[in-house]
Amino acid sequence: MQALPVVRYADLSAQPWKNGKGVSRTVLSDSDARGAWSWKVSVAEISQAQPYSQYPGIQRIQVALGPGEIDLNIGGQAHRLHAGEQVAFAGEDEVSVAPLGTGFLALNLMFVGEKWEAKVSTIGAASLRATSGEGKILVALDEYCRADGEPLARLDALIVPAESQVTTAGHFYLVAFTPLAKVSDSEA
Repeated sequence: MQALPVVRYADLSAQPWKNGKGVSRTVLSDSDARGAWSWKVSVAEISQAQPYSQYPGIQRIQVALGPGEIDLNIGGQAHRLHAGEQVAFAGEDEVSVAPLGTGFLALNLMFVGEKWEAKVSTIGAASLRATSGEGKILVALDEYCRADGEPLARLDALIVPAESQVTTAGHFYLVAFTPLAKVSDSEA
């Protein structure tokens, strides 16, 4: 059995947000040599009240990792997220965040809504299979997770290889990117 390609969160470097107001660490993306992507999974460090960067044409899902909770203001609507809760919004929405404590982290999914559907769920011990074209990403939630026997620390991640099966132990977020079927001009 070939070892799974694990992304170690501890090895990721912090990158400034597009607006320069915060930092995040890109866990996985489908970026090309120019840095263009159609989906991206990152972990943001929420250390102070700050606005989010805007990404017109991009859909976003944010999952609160904790510790504690955050207040999000999305287009004038207030949302308080406790660890494990999620909210979806459009990349062009005006969004600001305020942590209610220190050391808060958030899992962010960003994707081109015309190309992908995305969802995040929590799983425990499971056997997963990814089909060709879809992206299934596991993000470890505990310090003692395993994927096909490979140890993972909290926030380590991997893509479930296409047409293969992965067995997990521990608690994970399962991020699923499903390609949208293209509608031809004759069908529209």
